[in-house]
Amino acid sequence: MHRGAVLRAAGLTLDETSATATGIDGQENSLTRRELALLRALMLHAGQVLSRAQLEAQVYDDEVDIESNAIDFLIGKLRVKLGAKAIKNVRGLGWMVVKES
Repeated sequence: MHRGAVLRAAGLTLDETSATATGIDGQENSLTRRELALLRALMLHAGQVLSRAQLEAQVYDDEVDIESNAIDFLIGKLRVKLGAKAIKNVRGLGWMVVKES
């Protein structure tokens, strides 16, 4: 899928062009560059669990000094913006958004 697309999964909509996401409650939210990269990765792989390392690679490219809780922090920010149930934690494995059927 090319950049600039509109992605939909788990009741969420991500508009990459405007860097906005519509949450479960229908509220549109502006996203930071890293929030956008994280949500994009999760939505492109809806239904799949992505590990911390996989998400760090998508969000931080080749940066080497990444705080150990950086992904947790971004996930928390996205949950506030999009709804607590928007991103599912799969204990010990990582995070995912549910694939729409």
